[in-house]
Amino acid sequence: MAQSSFPSVLQWWTNIEKRLYGDSFDAARTDAPAHASLIVLYDGHENVEALWKALLQCRTPHIQVVWKSPETGEMRLLAESHVAIPEKLFFLKSLQTSHHRIDVLVERARKRLDAAGSPQAFPLVESEARPAFLSGLTSAWFALRHLGRKVLNQPLKVLVQRGHWVLAYRHADTAADSHADSATDMNESRGWITLPGLPTEFHADPFLWRGKNGEYHLFFESLPYDTNRGTISHIAFDPATQSWQETPRIVLERNYHLSYPFLFEHEGEIFMIPETCGNRTIEMYRAASFPSEWVLHKVIMRDIVAADTTLHFDGKTWWMFTSIAEDGGPNWDELSIFHSDSPFGEWTAHPMNPVVSDVRLARMAGNLFTDAQNRLIRPAQNCEREYGAALAFREITELTTTTYAERTVSVRNPPRGQQGVHTWNSAGAFTIIDIKTQLRKWNPWRSLTKRAPRQAGPAPDARPQANQRVGRRTEEATRAGIH
Repeated sequence: MAQSSFPSVLQWWTNIEKRLYGDSFDAARTDAPAHASLIVLYDGHENVEALWKALLQCRTPHIQVVWKSPETGEMRLLAESHVAIPEKLFFLKSLQTSHHRIDVLVERARKRLDAAGSPQAFPLVESEARPAFLSGLTSAWFALRHLGRKVLNQPLKVLVQRGHWVLAYRHADTAADSHADSATDMNESRGWITLPGLPTEFHADPFLWRGKNGEYHLFFESLPYDTNRGTISHIAFDPATQSWQETPRIVLERNYHLSYPFLFEHEGEIFMIPETCGNRTIEMYRAASFPSEWVLHKVIMRDIVAADTTLHFDGKTWWMFTSIAEDGGPNWDELSIFHSDSPFGEWTAHPMNPVVSDVRLARMAGNLFTDAQNRLIRPAQNCEREYGAALAFREITELTTTTYAERTVSVRNPPRGQQGVHTWNSAGAFTIIDIKTQLRKWNPWRSLTKRAPRQAGPAPDARPQANQRVGRRTEEATRAGIH
């Protein structure tokens, strides 16, 4: 891809991005694979202008690497991806992310072609007949959107905390939880009760645990804004008052980020696999004294950036689902699986890895479960619009040591008026989610209220106000803002 081939307006804008942000990325490169019969398709087009157009329109690019017959021109799909673009309003950063994924896909395609021995083993695909056309207006509009957001972000950062996450629950026997179908749930806003939160930290990634005596425990990520490092916290359900405790207690803390506290039981003991990608590991902890004391039991994998690891036991085989960042890329648009005879044994990679390469469907969003129709359902995050935007429930139709297939059966959007939802878990009588919203930092009406003289009488109950507080999920998503 020669930089001189950029339209003049886009060339002008890339120069501005370099000056504003010191971006050293060199866009002057070619995306033609060295293999003579391999070509790259961008949203179905053979010309790279289709990729530029998708990025300038802030869309998720669909990149495919295909084998093209030099005799007949037929195409066979070897590898593809709907790529996560964390910073959509930065063209050069988005282009760099796309280039990185193209390199990965080309190498992946070569290996698959060599392993198969013949391109005829791969499905046919067709390209668009006409090349994509990129107008100067598309580039100009992108520049205006970027500059407008940059101007607005400064006062917004003073007024609101964007991407604040809180937890909410409802009884699991509601109509929305009792079935899954192919339609988007239109009642998603009903029945949710927000748990108390704090304006100084967010709460996310909730996992429920139901004890043998019927008690409920809730484990989740808590992230103070002053440290920006997650810990694992816990609250319990009080059966006497039929309410959740309001004061979380930290039960696991390290000098690196922790989140997504997946829980499972094996041979009478309870284990936790929190996300520890900040330490480049997948770690397993054992409850020395449940629920408050956890000790490191095993490091499952090292030198790996893996997110939201989730285990599933089918009665014979243990399966591990996780999202792995490859060579510095994002870890929320691809899903890999591994299998083992024991959760403590050696894990074997699935030959189809990554089994999903799609920002709309890849990253785990909670425990796998069997629904009322006896289907094995995998909750997945839809991060196309932004990180943690919505959920997709995927039926796993084929799961063996050599094959994997799944399909979407349900889509869940965040409750009305909120920005996102990216974890969904149920146990017994409860379903729990996390909700992304905006936390107002400064409220002029609140300031006036503070100055007004207080009326005599009992102190107001602060809990309803606390239940309205809602918080933020940083991680990869914080990098998507313009500063």
